Amino acid sequence: MLRRFFLGCAAAAFILPAWASDSLLIAAGAGYRKPVLELLQTFTTATGFKAEASFGNMKQVEVQAKQNTDISLLIGDRAFLEPMQLSQRFELLGTGRLVLVTSKAHALGSINDLGQSQFQRIAVPDRSKAVYGKAAFTCLQRQGLMQAVGSKLLEVATVPQVSAYLVTGEVDAGFINATEALALKDKVGSTVTIDPACHEPIELSLAVLQGRDHSPAAQAFIRFVATPQARQVMQRHGL
Repeated sequence: MLRRFFLGCAAAAFILPAWASDSLLIAAGAGYRKPVLELLQTFTTATGFKAEASFGNMKQVEVQAKQNTDISLLIGDRAFLEPMQLSQRFELLGTGRLVLVTSKAHALGSINDLGQSQFQRIAVPDRSKAVYGKAAFTCLQRQGLMQAVGSKLLEVATVPQVSAYLVTGEVDAGFINATEALALKDKVGSTVTIDPACHEPIELSLAVLQGRDHSPAAQAFIRFVATPQARQVMQRHGL
């Protein structure tokens, strides 16, 4: 039995390079998990190429891209992707929208309501790792709200972590993206889309890594993201 086990492992190792040549590995920001997974599934159905993704905050995405040369493309916010200096070009996938959401127990009509006493814990993604955290802090400052709400802010790692705290009621309100807000609409209270003029533009982009775009799968995906089919996926997720 042991001999058969090692023979099976050897066979698997032997066929891996052939599988990899027809496959695609992408690293993406955790806040875009749902649209990215649907995009990859739609891509596989349309082209036959296998596609997988790994997720994390943008610092984790950067580490993955540097350590794993099998990753040929990144998906995330251009404001974080560009400073990595790993990419040879970018393709715009959609425009991100910052959304303020409350837990089921609370309601608000605008960002200015965060100064009310009912809002004691407000979750924000890490501004150094997530563009929506950076956008939230920028907007709070531009609205002159930092003095009123600064002590209430709970900075967490990712957008999905903010969502989890909202659903469980561990925070009274939180800043997330429109994609997450759509997924949570039956599990939370109020949802307010923040005026895009309140922060810097959020460009969800596909980053083509230097020297890693030569595989047929990578080339096919780069072409695919420009199709109406891909555009529809992004729009369904608020992008």
